[in-house]
Amino acid sequence: MIKIFYNKKIILLSEKISDDKFTTKIMFSDKETLQNALNIFLNTNILSSINIYGITSDAYKQFFADHFIFIQAAGGIVRNLKSELLLIKRLGFIDLPKGKLEVGESSKSAAVREVCEECGIKSADIILHDLFAKTYHIYPYKNSFALKETLWFNMDFTGDYELNPQIEENITEVIMVNQSQLSTYLKDTYPAIKEILED
Repeated sequence: MIKIFYNKKIILLSEKISDDKFTTKIMFSDKETLQNALNIFLNTNILSSINIYGITSDAYKQFFADHFIFIQAAGGIVRNLKSELLLIKRLGFIDLPKGKLEVGESSKSAAVREVCEECGIKSADIILHDLFAKTYHIYPYKNSFALKETLWFNMDFTGDYELNPQIEENITEVIMVNQSQLSTYLKDTYPAIKEILED
């Protein structure tokens, strides 16, 4: 099962039909209905959620390629030695550091590179751990729509120095937050990031 966010709207891909209150349920094999529903979902506010069922995990990548410009990205869920969580503020929203994979780059390397670039961290001060989650979101891109898959890795920041936002990437703040304060920041973030932070 995969959740794909588009602003505050959701597409749920699942093998079995969802018993959630999704407004529209479409069988994956019904290609014409699926395409029409996706057009309405992407270009209007008539549909707020779609459950596309009857799709196996083997078919996810083909679905992405058939309907979107598929982009892979990676980022970090970073904690310091005080167990504070690293957040950034980008374009007025709370976010986590992430970015697109470069040609030939692994997701792990991209995740560390993006965290370091966006937050002013030396790579020697990052300890990379396991994959925590994958998120998916859609956004307008080159007269079409891109679907970005982001792999999120747990990381430790072992340094003790001031962090600097990458202004050219529209990042204005790098914030270290105690877990008890986290709920304050959830109001000003994206749905996919909110799910990660709540987890």
